Amino acid sequence: MPSIRQLRERIKSVKNIQQITRAMKMVASARLRRAQKQLLETRPYAGRITTIIEHIAECPEEAAHPLLSTNEAGRSALVVLTSDKGLCAGFNAQLLQKAGGSLLAQSGSSGIELLVLGRKGIDFFRRNRIKPFREWAGFWQELSWHHADLVGQELIDAYSAKRWRQVTLVYNQFKSALIQEVVEQRLLPVQDLRGGKQKADTLRDYEFEPSAPEIYALLLPRYVKMSIWRALLESKAAELAARMQAMGNATDSAGEMIADVTLQMNRARQAGITREISELVGSAEAVNI
Repeated sequence: MPSIRQLRERIKSVKNIQQITRAMKMVASARLRRAQKQLLETRPYAGRITTIIEHIAECPEEAAHPLLSTNEAGRSALVVLTSDKGLCAGFNAQLLQKAGGSLLAQSGSSGIELLVLGRKGIDFFRRNRIKPFREWAGFWQELSWHHADLVGQELIDAYSAKRWRQVTLVYNQFKSALIQEVVEQRLLPVQDLRGGKQKADTLRDYEFEPSAPEIYALLLPRYVKMSIWRALLESKAAELAARMQAMGNATDSAGEMIADVTLQMNRARQAGITREISELVGSAEAVNI
């Protein structure tokens, strides 16, 4: 049985850990509020640009564009968004499980090329001897539109060069502070977002100024980059929510552990006091005899 001194040291150690997890929870909570505000401000714009492209995709003046065409040859590309840091519960584990399922569906890594954003994903695939085609890290601390523009332009250039037949995003979507959902979104070719929807005849009577090809050249790259930007914001907010929840649970668990060890220490102290009293009583009786 541990000594009282050992139990006291253990309580002190757990209290130090509890202070760290409580501080991490507070930091994640403060950052989550900012990330959630930025995400909620971006969602309407992303939804609107998607609606506009759906509308003009139905017009008879639809122009050929590399991002609209389906490439018959080439591999598929899987873009996986993970975090740079851990301590966020199953945030990365669930995401990487989904990405692993996509790899198996494509007959292993030979039928798909990985593009990984985040150190946790990079380390995971390296441990499993899978070398990503492209790696990015260090985005999350100071996330900005520049990062979405950088990643989006690389994807656009590679797809336009017919390197891939399709590009898919896998990331965590922020639902609430308690719920994050792993989603798999088809990014390219853009024509797949129409999904066979039937538009009203009035949509086909639109006249565009400038012309439809010019609008496509402007909006389609913007749509791709905006989709990536929204995915980055969703993933960042989901990561902070998962970390806040994980650190909250860790703080509560530390409190329960402190209570259990304190009870164990008090019992050990009481047992020691009882033993000493028994020895004194026994000694007194021996003297009286």
